[in-house]
Amino acid sequence: MPSVYLDMDPGHDDTLALLVALASLKVRGVTAVAGNQTVDKTSRNARRVLDLAKFPEITVHQGAGKPLFRPLVTAPHVHGSSGLDGYHFHISSEEQEIPADAQQWLEREFSQNLDDIYWIATGPLTNVAAFLIGHPQYLSRIKQLAVMGGALNQGNITPYAEFNFYVDPDAAHWVLAQEIPVKIVGLDVTHKALLSPYALERFSAFESEVGRMLHNLFAFYFKHEPNRTSQGVPVHDVLAVGAMVHPEFFSWQRVNLMVERCHESYRGQMTVVPGAQNPSTEVAVDVDVDSFFEWMWSMLARLQS
Repeated sequence: MPSVYLDMDPGHDDTLALLVALASLKVRGVTAVAGNQTVDKTSRNARRVLDLAKFPEITVHQGAGKPLFRPLVTAPHVHGSSGLDGYHFHISSEEQEIPADAQQWLEREFSQNLDDIYWIATGPLTNVAAFLIGHPQYLSRIKQLAVMGGALNQGNITPYAEFNFYVDPDAAHWVLAQEIPVKIVGLDVTHKALLSPYALERFSAFESEVGRMLHNLFAFYFKHEPNRTSQGVPVHDVLAVGAMVHPEFFSWQRVNLMVERCHESYRGQMTVVPGAQNPSTEVAVDVDVDSFFEWMWSMLARLQS
């Protein structure tokens, strides 16, 4: 697989996505965006997870602190006041300062590395949209953008909208309107791929600090994820990593999508626009849950050696 860029708002499910990406892909760097928590917290969380997982060479770059045109909405009721409540990170007095240079860093990266661009975005699409609006010359080089966001049916922050698209519907709509190859993994599939309560034991069985971190984080997440059931909790973001590495795990529909920006009651709602010719966006409508989780656990096991 090629090198990838990650744009995230960690977040418990983003942390799982980050770890699986580290095990399965060459990650060139992480840009952080405000979403699950404020951007100072999401960027710090990404840095701490990378350091704990022993990837200090991967850089984190702080991006947008609010949506393109709207006040920020966060999710402390799900992720806590830190964005990663449940685990106590051991922080040295020399914790690395995180540069607030996501846009400049992406421009340097894309201008110096002339390979096709592979991008995974698991938070609001503010950073992605802002960069591409300002640097349209890179649109044609995007080989694949895998996005966790949206829903064709029922939302998770309103009856109509998924959280990431609700937070910044303008960014989501703009990105989906471009003729770039996008794979959308939304609630239609993430609510099928539930991490069972047994997962906490599997995390503990790793007998590593990464395993302890995941156990403690998801013990908190199991109590606070509003869409939890007796079968488990959706782990949303890691499915976007799966879509990049193993698109065959999913069933896809090629569609033209729009995101509601004007009617506040339906803000962030993703709908299909009929009649488009050869749309560049594919939306996941089903997932092979067993194959996905078998792969996910095998990737996490790589981090224990």
